[in-house]
Order: sequence, then structure tokens, then C-alpha cells
Amino acid sequence: MRPSVTDEELPNKSPLFHSSTFEGNCRRSSHASLGAVRPGGTPAPSRPPHSPEAGGSGRWALAMLGVTALWGWTYVVVQDAIVLISVPAFLAYRFLGAAAVVGLLQAREMSRMTAGEVRGGAVAGGVLFAGYALQTAGLEHTTVSNAAFITGLAVILTPLLAALVLRTSPRPRQRAGAVLALIGLSLLTLTGLSVNRGDILMLGCALSFTVQNVILARVGPGTHTGLLTFVQLTVVGLSGLLWTVATGPLTAPATQSVWLALAVTAIPGSALAFFIKTKAFTTSSPGRIALIMAMEPVFAGICGYWLSGDTFTGLNFGGAALIMCAILLAETGKRPGPDT
Repeated sequence: MRPSVTDEELPNKSPLFHSSTFEGNCRRSSHASLGAVRPGGTPAPSRPPHSPEAGGSGRWALAMLGVTALWGWTYVVVQDAIVLISVPAFLAYRFLGAAAVVGLLQAREMSRMTAGEVRGGAVAGGVLFAGYALQTAGLEHTTVSNAAFITGLAVILTPLLAALVLRTSPRPRQRAGAVLALIGLSLLTLTGLSVNRGDILMLGCALSFTVQNVILARVGPGTHTGLLTFVQLTVVGLSGLLWTVATGPLTAPATQSVWLALAVTAIPGSALAFFIKTKAFTTSSPGRIALIMAMEPVFAGICGYWLSGDTFTGLNFGGAALIMCAILLAETGKRPGPDT
């Protein structure tokens, strides 16, 4: 359930959001890991210019589809787990575990971590913690399907917030998608004239993920993707640990099902998923991957129906469909720039 942002989701009037900048950052990470000089002083061969659709882009796009399906399933996994473990403890175990995995994979790069990566990762991680805290707590009070579709609103809200921050105008499709999503959200969540508490928490989660996306777009260029990810995961995990200590003792998970939920969400659902997502964005066009990730609410809705017994009224189904249409409307269509 990891939020994402691409250069195409944001107004491209600023060089910070240009795809070539993003791809250059990712190539920097790979080049730093391999080293620019072979043992013995022989210069390493230079890498050819990267084409977004070259090489194994299809394989990584398919892997990203698998990650998106996994994230959809984890809504059910987390909802079942937090019946047996507190929300802050679950966040602490999940994200400290994920940070440990990423830290091991990036061990050779740790000495090169810059102050900018620490500051940027800490700010983005703090907002990310707020999003996951609201999302995990919201799952105690709403259905898996509602949680996923409302969280998916971050796809639409991100370019709108970026336009506000940068004082630019969002594209017509983004404005239309926002209106359509608002109507869909009303149909999905309103019961008479009242709104479910869990749905309100999920809306706060979507807003938090939106802010985090924009922060990453500002601090991401020029930073090491793996190190920035490590700092964010560490901040989320430590924040969950402090929250746990402040509200009660930290106890070890008592059941096998909770351990399984933590293992699934920490390793494939966080550490591995971040690696696949980064690789997918560097081997395929950002618009293509963003469209794949927009399928997360669909997978979550299917899992919620089959595994959690979620039920849909006609209005609920219509609202979910409108939100999905709004996401597709905002994320498809002709875009300016080389990644169209």
C-alpha cells in the first residue's frame, strides 16, 4: 500500500518533475553500487542512454502488476491482524522490519548518505507515518473496499496539490477527475446524512499520501533512491515504536497469523515492492506504471468481497465505479512531453 508519485502526475513546468531527472537519479544509484572503475584501475564501460521502454520493461511492468495485486490483498491481511495487535505496534514491527531489509541491501551505500537525504527522508517519512497510521486505524472502522477506493484518491489529489503549490493550472482531465471522484466518494461513503468514522480516517490517509508524494517530488531529484527509502521506512517504524511506548508496553506478536501479516507486509509488501516500483519506473514510462498502480482499489475490492465478506449496495457500487473512472480519466489521455 505504498503511495507513489511520478513526474507525469505533476505539472511539468518545473525541471524538478521532468522524467529525465528522475531517470538520472536512478542511474546514479545503480552506477554508485557497481562502481565507476573496475579492479585494477580499468575504467568501466559507459552505459548507453536509457530508453524508458527498452530492455525488460514488460517484465518489470508485469512485476509491478503483481505488487499492485499484493497491496490490494494486504488491506485484508492488515484488517485481520489489527484485531490481535495494536495499530502502533503493527506499524513499528512492519516498518522497522522493512527498514532492516532495505538497510542490508543498501549497506555499501550507507556511508554516502547526505544530510539532504536524511532531512528529506525524515520529512517525507513523518507524513508517510501519518498516512499509514490513519489508514491502519481506519481499517478498524470501515470495509476493505471503502479503504482502498478512498486511499486511491491520492492519485487524483497529487497533481491538484502540486498545481496549488507551484501555482500552475491542473490539466482539464485532472479537474474533471476530481469532480467525478468527489461524486463517487459521496455515493461510496454516505449513509443517509452521516459518514463512517473509518471513511473519514481513510480520507485523511489519502490527503497524507498526497502531501508525501509532493514532498518526494521536491526532495527526490539528486538523492539516492535506496537511501531515501531507508530513511522514510526507519522514520515510520520509529514513530510507530514511540507511539506504542507512549500508549502501553510493546509486546511480541502472540499468534502465527500476526507474524504472517507482518512478514507479508514488511518484506514483499514494503521492501521488495519499493525495489520493483523503482525498477519499473526506470525501465518503463511513468504513465504506464501509474496506470497499473491505479488498479490497486480493484484488487482490494475483489479481495474484500471474497475474503472479508464486503457487501455493496447499488449506490456503493456506483460510487466505487465513479472513483475508478475518475482515476483512469486523470491518468490517461495525451500528455505533454516525451513520456506521452
